[in-house]
Amino acid sequence: MDGATRETGPRLVSKSDRTEKATPKKRDEARKRGQVARSQEVNVALSLLAAFGVLAALGAGLVATFSTIMASGLASAGDGPGLTPPDAFTRLMDAVWTILRVTAPFAITGALVGVLASALQVKPGITTEVLKPRFSVINPIKGFPRLFSLRSGVQLVRDVIKVTVIGAVAYVTVSSGMDEIGRLTGAGPGEILSVTAGLVLRIGFAVAAAYVVIAIADLLFQRWQFERDLRMTKDEVKREAKEADISPEVKGQLKRRQRDMATRRMMADVPQADVVITNPTHYAVALRYARALPAPRVVAKGADRVALRIREVATEHGIAIHEDPPLARSLYAAVEVGGYVPEDAFAAVAEVLAYVYRATGREPAAA
Repeated sequence: MDGATRETGPRLVSKSDRTEKATPKKRDEARKRGQVARSQEVNVALSLLAAFGVLAALGAGLVATFSTIMASGLASAGDGPGLTPPDAFTRLMDAVWTILRVTAPFAITGALVGVLASALQVKPGITTEVLKPRFSVINPIKGFPRLFSLRSGVQLVRDVIKVTVIGAVAYVTVSSGMDEIGRLTGAGPGEILSVTAGLVLRIGFAVAAAYVVIAIADLLFQRWQFERDLRMTKDEVKREAKEADISPEVKGQLKRRQRDMATRRMMADVPQADVVITNPTHYAVALRYARALPAPRVVAKGADRVALRIREVATEHGIAIHEDPPLARSLYAAVEVGGYVPEDAFAAVAEVLAYVYRATGREPAAA
């Protein structure tokens, strides 16, 4: 050792290095992955407000409906033994229709409010990335540390605060109505129902209002955390700026050069092949085998013009060309350049190599 500090690998990027705001490109990439600043508490808060709003608006009608159902049920309670199947079916359909009429306003309002709450937080869009299975989410080895992470601790504290605040609001609201409840002694059913319904609505709106405050705070926190998670290092910003400065034409030229260089490197390996298996014109796969290799290896492959060039190079260097369309197609689709022949193709490839070795009098190379 000469005392100089040696690099043992790439330096890990810590959160303290991420000091720059996310660029529009990174925000778009995060959005495509389904990563957005969204608070579920906003949906819950607006849904609570909407539900109690519908209950306040339709409460009298609901009470009348339930009263009618109860009166009808009590009036026909003794009709059981003489009830015919058509009558039973009719009453069942009436009950189903009544349930739908009662629940439909709540269901429709809840669906509309859910869509509105999401649209208010995030610009509507469609991404298929979130539909892809992510096995890391259900991996217990990776998931266990998340149970004891800082983020999980913050979530626990938020949940405790949320339950405490909502419980306190509900307790204060109920306590303020205890005098009204106490005066119901000896009151008629109508008055009891009216006072009770009013108290339930007051509790519901008070809890919903508290939840709105919680939702606003949670939304601000989610946006802060989202921005914090998206932050970039100075090197990442510089690298992205350089990539953005390159025109599409230049990028296309770079990709073409890379393809041409890869093709030239591949063609340089064709003379080392033992055989080229062809389609005969559409595909060509050059194989090489050595005793030190675990299996025959694909040194070059191509379709159409590239396949023609592989055959030309093979002919120039005296490499055997064997026509086997099914084998050529399967190897072209299954194996990348530099990869080994799959096990299910061993027998067919071994037969071709054996034929080539017999015909040329050659033997497999040592390495």
